[in-house]
Amino acid sequence: MTTAPNTPRLTDIHLRLGGVACVACTDLIERDLQQVDGIYSAQANYTLRRAFVQLDASKIAATDIIARIEKLGYHAFEEQTQDISATEKKQQRSELFRMLVAVLLLMQSMMFMYPFYVSSDMDMGSDVARLMKWANLVLTLPIIFYCATPIFKGAWAEIRMRQLGMDSPVALALIVAFIASVYATLTNIGHVYFDSITMFVGLLLSARYIQFRALNKASSYLNAVLQHKRMFAEKVIDFPINKNVQLTPADELAVNDVVFIASGETIPADATLIEGTTTCSQALLTGESQPIHKTVGDAVLAGATNIEQGIYTRITAARGASELDTIERLAQQSAMHKPALARAAERMARYFLYGLLAVCAIAAIYWALHDSSRIVPVVVSILIITCPCALALAVPTVLTAATSALAKHHVLVIQPQALENLAAVDVYAFDKTGTLTEDVQTLEHIELTDAARAIDFSTNDALQIAATLEAASRHPIALALRKGLQDLKLPERMSEVDAVELVVAQGVIGSVAGYAYRIGKPNFAAERELGVHEHPAQIEGKSVALLCSDGELLAWFILADRTRAHAADLIKALQKDQREVVLISGDKSDVVHPFASELHITQAFANATPADKLARVQAWQSNGKTVAMTGDGINDAPVLQQADVAIAMGHGSSLTQMQADLVVQSGDLNDVYAAHSIAKRARMLIHQNLAWALLYNLVAIPLAATDHVNPLIASIGMAFSSLIVVGNALRVLRPTPRL
Repeated sequence: MTTAPNTPRLTDIHLRLGGVACVACTDLIERDLQQVDGIYSAQANYTLRRAFVQLDASKIAATDIIARIEKLGYHAFEEQTQDISATEKKQQRSELFRMLVAVLLLMQSMMFMYPFYVSSDMDMGSDVARLMKWANLVLTLPIIFYCATPIFKGAWAEIRMRQLGMDSPVALALIVAFIASVYATLTNIGHVYFDSITMFVGLLLSARYIQFRALNKASSYLNAVLQHKRMFAEKVIDFPINKNVQLTPADELAVNDVVFIASGETIPADATLIEGTTTCSQALLTGESQPIHKTVGDAVLAGATNIEQGIYTRITAARGASELDTIERLAQQSAMHKPALARAAERMARYFLYGLLAVCAIAAIYWALHDSSRIVPVVVSILIITCPCALALAVPTVLTAATSALAKHHVLVIQPQALENLAAVDVYAFDKTGTLTEDVQTLEHIELTDAARAIDFSTNDALQIAATLEAASRHPIALALRKGLQDLKLPERMSEVDAVELVVAQGVIGSVAGYAYRIGKPNFAAERELGVHEHPAQIEGKSVALLCSDGELLAWFILADRTRAHAADLIKALQKDQREVVLISGDKSDVVHPFASELHITQAFANATPADKLARVQAWQSNGKTVAMTGDGINDAPVLQQADVAIAMGHGSSLTQMQADLVVQSGDLNDVYAAHSIAKRARMLIHQNLAWALLYNLVAIPLAATDHVNPLIASIGMAFSSLIVVGNALRVLRPTPRL
């Protein structure tokens, strides 16, 4: 099935956001964009200061979206590269200057208000008192009409969207306090709150700037890791006369270049299929969950994943599609889709705002009946001291910092629930080949059968045919065969290949120079159950592949695994942390069980097909256990999709990574342990932040409502409550012990 011609071609754009002060700001942007015709999805993330939009370019342009965000009172900049544009730098300098002006005026205001702290109006004299009030009014005007304008713009946008956010109560407090202070200055009746206004705005802008810097630090590692990724394609030099390939950077491909795309690999650029049939997954591009069948003449899209067979394609668009683009898309999807806990915290913060206004109304009524002079200071104190920002930031700041800490360890978070689930894992299941062992095996030797010798079939002939058939596979055994051929400086015989079919978890069927061959697991290659006497001697504990032709055994390939560095330490550390560790492998039992014993793994399952692995995981889950599965091959994709947490090794197939929740790009098992440790630490910090935010507000609101806290102290409490949450979240960036 090909893509319907009337299906719109969606364009992804990434926007940097400026002027967003809290989670409610990005929530407002997200809801506004979701109402626009031509926008298919829009997500905004406060902690990353990013918006990710999928749009139909025939209906709306990126400039229209930026203009709409600007109309809401915020700033947006199209993100073409990792560099910050000159416009964005100018806006950031403007915000910094606004904050510095507020702090300077705060100090001057406190100086003029100091006499009121140590004496009364009568002690100073009425003329001096009025002069001090007028001087403070003059100092407060730039605060209200310049420094606080982002707050008022945000509040106005919330009112227009009929959505209560964090800026609304802040703006209300400033307006009430300013009007009451101006009235008191003009009539000399009542109190002035200019010092509270200047301190509140100065501390609020300072706290937001510190948060901005802290969150930039938290996300910096992710950008640094992404910048070093590049994708290569297998370019066919002289198709169809010669099918030998040459590794070429994907961004150097040109129109009409012919590219071979192996099973499980990402399509490097838009192309047309010219030889072979397969199915492709376009889930990352269009959201279609079902693989799409592709035959000769069909278009294949850059970023899609080739699932079944190796295919030859002709490039149709001079467009680079680096692995960075694919990984960034996954990372953006993760960042923009909020975990359940983060959504719950944001909902709680919104309900909290409505409750806050109700408390203000009740307090105002109470003080109107008992002492009307206390209405303004009490209401202003309640509006200022309460901190829904701390509640809304409790979860996303930790998740952003944890995601960045994982990126520093070369672990990319694909699904937002991954960290929450990983902290609760009961069973860690590992594949063997390419996960706990090195991804490239070593070809020890080739043993020919009597039938092969009878027809003068040499070891070089066997290796050439085997490596040629396995050219479309990325299995470690296939890589070992191809490397063995390269070491002997022998060419592959791609021009003699008639047809190749990959049978997942079994082997490859194909024709070379008119002869049919099968290579892979012994029983698969021979098409029957082999007797013990038919196996070569001294292969116990070794991985083997068998080459057959028409049921005739020709050559045995004996390969050796190398245990990956830190594998034993990882297993020991997980077991010490009361996690159950299991080995599930498709390899034979005389290889799997000695290997498991070497690593002190008590549960090991050999000869496991993809269906067997899937059944094992489902059995554990039916017993109420949370399962993390780590694998790297195409045959691991189904079980990774079923597991509660799917961890894919970065050297594995793109299909496997697409099913994963976490991708360990380095392949270092130290980084798998780092993911485990950081997930546990993140869960602890989230609980601490939520507890702090709730406890702070439960104590602060009654104190403000009963007039035990004045607006000045309320300003200090509000600023520091948010900073405590952000500071605590950054603790997740602490170094993680290595194995």
